[in-house]
Amino acid sequence: MSDVIAGRIELVDPLARGATGSLWRAVDRRYGAICAAKVMRQRDGADVLRFVREQSVGTAQGLGAHPHLLPPYTWVAEDDTIVLVMPLVHGGTVAGLLRTYGPLAPSLTSHLLGQLFEALAAMHENHWVHRDVKPANLLLDSTGSQAPHLLLADFGIALHESDVRLTATGRFHGTPGYMAPEVMEGQSTGPAQDVWAAAACAQQMLGGEDARQGLADSTDPAAGALDALLRSMLESDPTRRPTARQALERLPAPQGTIQSWCRSRAGNRITVPDGVEPLEPGSLGHGLREVGLNGPADLAGIAPGLHERITARTGSIPAQAPDPQEASTDAFVDEPTRVNPERHPAALWHPGTPPPAPELGADATLPQRAGPSAVATDRPRRGAGAGIVLLTISGLSGALALVLALLALG
Repeated sequence: MSDVIAGRIELVDPLARGATGSLWRAVDRRYGAICAAKVMRQRDGADVLRFVREQSVGTAQGLGAHPHLLPPYTWVAEDDTIVLVMPLVHGGTVAGLLRTYGPLAPSLTSHLLGQLFEALAAMHENHWVHRDVKPANLLLDSTGSQAPHLLLADFGIALHESDVRLTATGRFHGTPGYMAPEVMEGQSTGPAQDVWAAAACAQQMLGGEDARQGLADSTDPAAGALDALLRSMLESDPTRRPTARQALERLPAPQGTIQSWCRSRAGNRITVPDGVEPLEPGSLGHGLREVGLNGPADLAGIAPGLHERITARTGSIPAQAPDPQEASTDAFVDEPTRVNPERHPAALWHPGTPPPAPELGADATLPQRAGPSAVATDRPRRGAGAGIVLLTISGLSGALALVLALLALG
């Protein structure tokens, strides 16, 4: 019997296992389609933040539909297990490609690097930094003898410019060997670190630093320009590195036919076959369509989401007019209980002195208060009036006491 998580994701068979969890082929019951499910345990709050980061990249400015980005298209949770759901990619990773074929030719490296630049440029232009660019996170579609198709994945430590930056002494985010010098020194995060990591990936594709330095002797037409570009990307000063978009524009394009440049450094022809075993007839998921690389949007007959289903079920209930006596206080919930006197001079006002005039811009208008807010503005006046009455009564009582004392002396 298979495991079904949160009533939606049915695990079929395990594909890989890593430090943060396991990767499964699964069935997304909402769409009736095959997907990939990254299953992880919710150990602490940091892990939850990791999952939210991965999902938020997928929904930011349409990044989930980018041809070279593969964020999750949804996630589910049950008890202490959280599952990130994404399309199933059949061609393995660039790290696996290097284990199979060894170093790659400069033209093929340039081809893969160009697709990585497109992914990073889209992220950076939407104010995201990946922070963990490495060959193991560069997935490959199973294109066979056609040109390889790369997808950047694993956004677990991706950072948006609006994120709160929490730092700790001696703690770094990333993978050793692919972390820019400024990251190792504990400096701030920025897109330039992804550019450095992309160059480190290209260097690894070529066979290491020594191999990159030997590009000048290569007969590959892309070698010279690629070497110059990688040198600029590996600058120790992040301000001197090109952006991902600039690097893409400077990148040399492969020349000739795919068969001529899609090769290893040793000259062997490279193909990217389907690395996922087909399902046995009659087994769970056999015959089902798969979620496409751009997510489930292309699947016919998509079932409505949970929010849409709840809205449809409650749509027949007639809406009730709000009771004026129970009006929402949303109109003034943004009024602070404590104010900064430097920004709000009215906070320094004392009874008995004229209140300062509010600072208004050329287009500003005074807010019109009504209901409870208006009542609240009258309270200081009542308080002042009551104080005057008490002082008056107190003064009359004192005068009467003085008269009685004089009569007693007389």
